[in-house]
Amino acid sequence: MNNKFILKLVRLYFRFTSTFMPTLAMNSAYKLFHTPIQSKSREIEDRLAKEAKQWSIEVDSSITLQAYRWGNVNHPLVLIVHGWSSSATSMSPYITMLLKNNFQVISYDAINHKKSRGKVSDLSSWAKSVSAVVQSVGSVECIIAHSLGAAAVVMASNVGLNSQKLVLISPMNDAKSITDKFGKHFSISLNIIQKMRDYAWEQHEKQLKLYGKDWKDVFVSNFHVPTLIIHDKNDAEVSIEDSKLLIKNWKWAILIETEKLGHRKILYSKRVMNDILDFIRV
Repeated sequence: MNNKFILKLVRLYFRFTSTFMPTLAMNSAYKLFHTPIQSKSREIEDRLAKEAKQWSIEVDSSITLQAYRWGNVNHPLVLIVHGWSSSATSMSPYITMLLKNNFQVISYDAINHKKSRGKVSDLSSWAKSVSAVVQSVGSVECIIAHSLGAAAVVMASNVGLNSQKLVLISPMNDAKSITDKFGKHFSISLNIIQKMRDYAWEQHEKQLKLYGKDWKDVFVSNFHVPTLIIHDKNDAEVSIEDSKLLIKNWKWAILIETEKLGHRKILYSKRVMNDILDFIRV
């Protein structure tokens, strides 16, 4: 069964339930939005995983993360935080680049990705995981994060992160925008998407309120360290407007805009990688 046919069925399902069974539509949308796709890893990713020192980090009684470490423990430490439906080794070019330039690298599988486990892959748990990983390894020279991982880093920075620098690639910074896009893609009405956002807040309110009073406020942080933000003008998954919104709050951050790299290819751009390496070295 091809993906286009499955997508068509899902859209038909939501068109029907949004009209006649709104509670079911909302619950289904919530589950779909918080369930990552387990994609097949590439050969280099499997090799890097085998070469790494692996250990578990218990965030709380419901979340256990699989962590990976590469390189000389005496070298400066860089933490990599991957995005949605990816894994600890999905940003393999960065792991390789950093090791070649005498950095130590740590990464981990996010909640319900690859070998990590948790009840649900919600944003507050992602942010909590970032804090837990940094706390477990001590001070880091820099955190490099992509997409939803970058959003989690920004949220976590509200309660402090022991990192000297941040690199945020295609960061999500607007919960309304990203969920509205999700709804449009699956033909879910905006009314149902709003109910889903409200439900998600209610389900995780205690944890979310550690970061802010509402969905906008959780991304407002005063974590003042050198920060490099890189975002593509043609990103169809997370709009560059999210980075521009973040820059308005983080006057100390630098924004580099790329073209024709989108949301995924930006991770494999040598120019982007060199810009990041230069930023970390300074």
